[in-house]
Amino acid sequence: MMGPPVRASGVRAVRSSLLVVVVGLLLMVSFGLAQPLPDEAPLPAEVEAVLARGVEAAERGMASPAAPHPDHADWRLVLEAGREAVELLDHAVTRRFMARAYALSGWSSRALAAFDELLRFGHPLGAEDERLVPEITSLELYRQAAADMAFARYQAGDAAGAERVYARWLELEPDAPEPVRWLGRLTLEQGDPEAALAYWERLLELLPDDEAAIYGLREAQREVRVGPAAAAAFRDGIAAYEVGRLEDAFDGFAAALEANPAYVDAAWWAGRSALELGRPEVAVGYWSLVLDERPDDPGATYFLRLAEDQIRYGVQAGRAFFDGMAAYESGDLEAALDALEAAVAANAGYTTAWVWVARVRQELGRYEAAVEGWERVLELDPGDARARYFKTLARQQQGVRPEAGEGFAQAVAAYERADFVTAEALFREVVAIDPTSATAWSWVGRGAFGERRYEDAAVAYGRASLLNPSDDDLAFFAAEAAALARGDDDTPLPTPAPEPEPEPEPGPEPEPAPEPVEPVDDDTEGAAHGRAVALA
Repeated sequence: MMGPPVRASGVRAVRSSLLVVVVGLLLMVSFGLAQPLPDEAPLPAEVEAVLARGVEAAERGMASPAAPHPDHADWRLVLEAGREAVELLDHAVTRRFMARAYALSGWSSRALAAFDELLRFGHPLGAEDERLVPEITSLELYRQAAADMAFARYQAGDAAGAERVYARWLELEPDAPEPVRWLGRLTLEQGDPEAALAYWERLLELLPDDEAAIYGLREAQREVRVGPAAAAAFRDGIAAYEVGRLEDAFDGFAAALEANPAYVDAAWWAGRSALELGRPEVAVGYWSLVLDERPDDPGATYFLRLAEDQIRYGVQAGRAFFDGMAAYESGDLEAALDALEAAVAANAGYTTAWVWVARVRQELGRYEAAVEGWERVLELDPGDARARYFKTLARQQQGVRPEAGEGFAQAVAAYERADFVTAEALFREVVAIDPTSATAWSWVGRGAFGERRYEDAAVAYGRASLLNPSDDDLAFFAAEAAALARGDDDTPLPTPAPEPEPEPEPGPEPEPAPEPVEPVDDDTEGAAHGRAVALA
C-alpha cells in the first residue's frame, strides 16, 4: 500500500537540510585544514619550493630600475607565489610572506589587511623568519604601507579614513612620531582642538625640539581658546600675509575678529594689514581696540601713533617712514636713511621722521648732516630737549673720525652720569682710534683736570692745543694744568669745558620702534611659531 503523496515543498525542504549538512561538513573539513600550524613546525617541501620561487622573482624585482608595482611581471609572480603558498598551508610564514609581498609591490591596502590578519592570529611583525627581502623588517613595511595608504586617503578628501589608518598604526607602535603628528593635524582640521592638543603634547614628549610640533600645539591651544572658526580665519590671514596678499590677509583677520570679538591678536594683525594697505583710518580703530585690552602693548602703541601720523602727514610719508623703520630694525642703516629722508621729502613737517633722520645720520658718522637734522627737529618742536642734547653731541663728534664717534658718545654719556673711570677709559679708546682729534684729547684733559691729576691734564691739553692751535682755551688750560702740576698755584681752577658752548642737559634717547614679531597671548607665548614675520 502506498503512503500519502510527498509534497514538492517537502522534498525541497529535505534537500535543503541535506545541503546544509553537507556544506557544514565541508566547512568543518575546510576549517580543519586551514588550522595554522605552530610557528616552529617545519614547512612541507612543496611549500618551500613555492616560496623559493617567489623569493627569486622578488630579487629580480628589487634589481629592476622600474618602481615596484603589482602589475610588474616579477612582482606579479611574487604575489602568485604567496597566494599559492597560503592555499597550500595556512602558516605564520606563508601569511607573513603574503603580507610582505603586498607591501613590497606597493599594494598598500592589501598589505595592511594582511598584516592585521597576521597580528589577529597572534603572530608579531618582528619575527625573524622573513624570507622575502629580509633586510627590510615587516614593521618597516607596515609603516610605509600605513603612511602611503593614509596619505592617499587624505589627498582624496577622506580625512576620517586617513585618521583610522594612523590610529591603527599608533595602536601598533605607540611611540611612533609620524602617526601622532598626523593625528594632531587631522583632528585639528576636523574641528576637534581638544583631541589635537593631546596629540601635539604627546609629540613634544617624543620630540621636544620639533618646530612643527610646537607650532601645532600653539594652533590647538589657539582653537581651544578662541574657537575653531576664529582660529581658521586667522590661519588664512597669516598664510595670505606671508605671501604678500594683503587684501586677503586683512579679510582673514577681520573675519577672525568677527567670529570672536575678544580675539585681540586678530585685531593686532588686522590693524597691521590695514596700515600696509594704506588705510590708516581703518587701522586706528583696530589698534585702539588692542590697546583697550592690552594697554602696555608696545607694538600697538607704536603702530597707533604711526597710523595717526599717516593720517596727519599723508600715506606716502607714513609708508616711507614705515619702510625706514623696518630697514633700521634689520640693521641696514643706509636703506633706513634713504627711506626716512624720502618720508621728510614727502612731508617736511613730519617731526618723528626728522628725529630718525637725524639719529641715523649720527649713527652713520655723518655728524654735520646730523646737526642739520636736529636743527630741523628744533624748528618743528623748539622744546625738544633730546634734540638739543644730540645736536650738541653731534657737533662735538665732528671733531673725531666717524669710526670713533660711537665710542665718543658713550664716553660723554659716562662723564655726564659722573662715571669718570669709565669715561676716561672710553676717551682713551677714542684717542687710540683717532690720535689727531683735538676734541677727544680736550675731554681726556678735562677728566684728568677734574680729578686733580694735573700732570695728565697738562699732557692731554697740550696735545689738544698742538692739534688745534687756533683754540686759545686749550693752550690756556694746558698752561694752567702744568703750573698746578709744578705747585705754582694751590688754588685749582674750575674744571674746564672742552668748548665754549655750555653743556646741554641730556635728554632721553629717541623712542625705538618695537620688535617686529607676531603678538601672542600670555598663555600661548612660546619660543617657536613657525610663522612669525618681519616688518614688511
